[in-house]
Amino acid sequence: MNYKKRIEDTVIKTRELKLVMTSNPIPFSEKISEDKKQEILTHCFEVLQFHGFNSSQDLASKCTDVHLMLQYFLKTNLNITTYITIGDRYWHDYIYCEMSYESIERELKNPQVNEPIKAHVWLTLTDGTILDCTGEAHADLIFNRGNFPLHECLHLFAPNEKEDPTEGYYRPYLMGTDFLEKTGVCQIIIPS
Repeated sequence: MNYKKRIEDTVIKTRELKLVMTSNPIPFSEKISEDKKQEILTHCFEVLQFHGFNSSQDLASKCTDVHLMLQYFLKTNLNITTYITIGDRYWHDYIYCEMSYESIERELKNPQVNEPIKAHVWLTLTDGTILDCTGEAHADLIFNRGNFPLHECLHLFAPNEKEDPTEGYYRPYLMGTDFLEKTGVCQIIIPS
């Protein structure tokens, strides 16, 4: 399986759980050019730096806030559509922010508003590319790899690569912000 197939399944499951998606990533767009991807990374770097994020330590555990902010700025400043994606990262010997549909259903039935949610949040671009600006930063701290500068924390991952459990891969479970809002992780306020 690859990431694009997982996203297709995620859209179906998000709808089955009666969670609202304001937009749908399917069908995927044509491949985004390398120049456009570099523009996206540069813009993310500038926005995060402006808001005081300078290292792994600043970004760790802030995936929801960071990616909601980046989604807004990418859309308003570059007219680039992205999709909030909620899931985990899987390695053969470790699962970062492990999720399951059973845990999602439990959380929806009985939200633990004052407790951190066990989930990772990232952005999916229109061609299925993964934009993650916090996952590696948090791993830097978890695995004592060091506190790296901001530019080393921003990552784009191709959506068609074969999933390798040794290298790790993304497992999306939900799309959109509805789950995050219903469980008290965030409140989305649309500026008028």
